[in-house]
Amino acid sequence: MTAPVVELRGVAKTYRMGSVTVSALRDVDLDVAAGDMVAITGPSGSGKSTLMNIVGCLDRPSQGSYVLAGRCVDGLADDALAETRNRSIGFVFQSFHLLSRLSALENVELPLVYRGMGVRRRRALACQALADVGLEDRMHHLPAQLSGGQQQRVAVARALAGRPSLLLADEPTGNLDSRAGRDVLALFQGLNDEGMTVVVVTHDPLVARHCRRILSVADGLIAGCAEVAAGERLLAAAAAPGGDRA
Repeated sequence: MTAPVVELRGVAKTYRMGSVTVSALRDVDLDVAAGDMVAITGPSGSGKSTLMNIVGCLDRPSQGSYVLAGRCVDGLADDALAETRNRSIGFVFQSFHLLSRLSALENVELPLVYRGMGVRRRRALACQALADVGLEDRMHHLPAQLSGGQQQRVAVARALAGRPSLLLADEPTGNLDSRAGRDVLALFQGLNDEGMTVVVVTHDPLVARHCRRILSVADGLIAGCAEVAAGERLLAAAAAPGGDRA
């Protein structure tokens, strides 16, 4: 049996606010299998953002264990954790975080530069990633020359270029109009159908219905898990919210 890409056991996260201790997560167990597509939902303050930060190796649990792609990461030193994050996780955020003076191609290459990858290899991977998201004819454009939907697809290409084990998307349609949002979510579904493991953090139930499973977070706990039928996923693809014309 294939090991999960994400495996959390007994994860808790507490913060000190003056003399008060706040429990953001409490005793969370979570498995995300290779090839799964999971939505994490919940209202503001539920703990979903804290859970995303831990899954994304942007924060550490106060207690419990985290195994990412077969490697225990909760006890790694900061440099080793950053390297694991760079190699194993591709991030897509609500804001595109593209550097305005770099072309689409150069933006996609940037994480590979931080890996120390040679120019020829990283250029080939970046070109392929842009082709995979349908932007092979826009790779030399600056962000200001691209629509919002195209900029988000550049961000997806940047996340994919390093061949990560996990694609982690935080409110990926939040800055997009409906058509571009549908395009980005359809892109995620296509990547997942090809075997990419995807986790989407969202407050929007229509976005969540693009996924195979929906996890509901409340009061720092996983309060529910629902499977999404194939027919419902298709309906969601026809009705999704999102962004401006790509």
